[in-house]
Amino acid sequence: MSRKDEDSTPEVNLPEPCPCGEDADAGSEAPDGASTDGDAVESEVDRLRADVAACQERHLRLQAEFENYRKRQQRERGELNRQAKERVLGELPGIVDNLERALQHAGAAGAAPETLSQGVELVCKQLQEVLTRFGAEPIAALGTMFDPRLHEAMARVETAGDPPDGTVIEEYRRGYLLDGKVLRPALVAVAKLADGAAEPDA
Repeated sequence: MSRKDEDSTPEVNLPEPCPCGEDADAGSEAPDGASTDGDAVESEVDRLRADVAACQERHLRLQAEFENYRKRQQRERGELNRQAKERVLGELPGIVDNLERALQHAGAAGAAPETLSQGVELVCKQLQEVLTRFGAEPIAALGTMFDPRLHEAMARVETAGDPPDGTVIEEYRRGYLLDGKVLRPALVAVAKLADGAAEPDA
């Protein structure tokens, strides 16, 4: 064959390798970053669930502790009230006994009127002693200036200036303080300066 025939032979182009197979394989696999993010989210959800469960358990425990505390406080208050009543009531039977004896002597044939008076005075003294032992003390009223914190005015009595305006001139019911606080106010009548009367010189 001549060189001229060789040169006229057509060239054959071979097809290039198709990358489709490699791309398909690469696309079928999830990226490493997406897998890591999914694990992180699942781990966070598990952590939050554990926190919620712990909070619920702590709430239930605190609720039970508070309920126990409330019941214990109720029992303690009830016991204190019982002890206070016991202390007061424990003093009264002896006073009642003395009052009954005074009434018996007063009703006896030939008993002097002074017998009843003496018996009542004894009972009154015992009651005053009981009040004092429990911290109660009488409120000073008669002859003092009216104090709305301690006295309750039941009447206003006009005077010519003596005693001065605002002075307690009569006590209807004695008042008492208990540990420095008003147990009950004194019921009193208060002097009121009459119209036209002049205040006495100080």
